[in-house]
Amino acid sequence: MKLKNLLAAVAAVAMCVLPLPVWARQPIEAGRTDCGVLYIEPDSVDTVKKDGKYYLVLMAEERYTDEQFLKILRQGEQTAKAASMLYLYMFNTYGSEYCIGASYLLDDEGRVCADLGSRLEPQAVGGNKTLQNAYTLALKILERKSQSASNG
Repeated sequence: MKLKNLLAAVAAVAMCVLPLPVWARQPIEAGRTDCGVLYIEPDSVDTVKKDGKYYLVLMAEERYTDEQFLKILRQGEQTAKAASMLYLYMFNTYGSEYCIGASYLLDDEGRVCADLGSRLEPQAVGGNKTLQNAYTLALKILERKSQSASNG
């Protein structure tokens, strides 16, 4: 239950601190998904500590490229211009499990079409190469941030 509260708090803070225009900067491609391409936002990568454990947090946008999927997705009135999904991922220390603190369906102009909530129960990363790559990229970003802080 405490982890769920932490995730909700992290999601709320991240969504307030990192407005959608931040995404126009420099997203990094993490890999292909079933319906598109996943990009992570370097400025969003951070760690949080809860009950003596560290978690890696990052925001990622899945930009849909599958036309058939988009056609089905865009059938609803609210989702008529849907183009991507924004996720707040939280990985365990080893990158073997993750949960989704928040998810938002975005239109082609970056506006929120729908709040799809969270999935706070831990899920195995398993053989998902895109999520493995997102975790690895996020670790490298943290390393660069640490080096910049110690040099600057």
